[in-house]
Amino acid sequence: MPFGTKERRELRNLLRQFRAAHTWSVLPSGTGKALEAWVMMRMAGAASAHGWTVRIHGGDGNPLPSGADFLFRTQPGPIKEASIAAVGYIALTAPTITPASSQMGTTASASDTFELHGGIQWRGRSGARHECDISLLPADIGIAIRGTTGGGYPRGLPIVAIECKDKSSDAPPDEMRQTLARLFDLACIQQSWDGAPHRIFDEAGVAGWGGRVPQYRPFFAAGQFAIVRASGFGLGASQVGHHYNIARHSDVYQRPTSLSMRDLLGRFTQILDVLT
Repeated sequence: MPFGTKERRELRNLLRQFRAAHTWSVLPSGTGKALEAWVMMRMAGAASAHGWTVRIHGGDGNPLPSGADFLFRTQPGPIKEASIAAVGYIALTAPTITPASSQMGTTASASDTFELHGGIQWRGRSGARHECDISLLPADIGIAIRGTTGGGYPRGLPIVAIECKDKSSDAPPDEMRQTLARLFDLACIQQSWDGAPHRIFDEAGVAGWGGRVPQYRPFFAAGQFAIVRASGFGLGASQVGHHYNIARHSDVYQRPTSLSMRDLLGRFTQILDVLT
């Protein structure tokens, strides 16, 4: 089942919810990119419903003016130097007071902000660049990259990385192998070749976040790594994904409610709880 009118209408409603332009003309034209935009905006909606402050930002790093176009990425690429012409992102800021912090008498700091990006490339340990259809990174990393002349690529293992496949046939094993190979190259389970000690960092070494985990499977289990599909998964793809903690979300266009999407959004809010 391809990306349909109901999903496009829902995508428009989510853009309206976050005060961005929401005419039919601003939506991605291809079904693959439309699926990515729909999943990303559904994740933003789930974060907002979970108590997080969600705002769409332009490529200059500032909140998007009400009614302005949110530029969805049409081609994979880096986070560009701050510019109003650059592709934007969704800023997620943790609630001021979380259940755990209120018990300790503390509040979340201003640095508890993260960026949800569509279609950016991350640089792996090999030096190769890998596109993540949807990925979550700390705002400190995004700010550092936008402040670098020419922009750049985040490095390390994303907090969240989602692949979207608008295909009618079931996923073959190679599709899962490609996703796994990408994660293997991104994960710094040992100190990286340039000495950076962090889980995620920018190429210039200005900002870093999180620590390394010395084994792949626990590293993948601690985040959210998944493939979202319009159809299903073959046995081989499911076996590889299960072993390496890569979630499979199939038949996401099911109506009235897709259990796969509910699972995806539920896991995303669990990750947000961990971040707070």
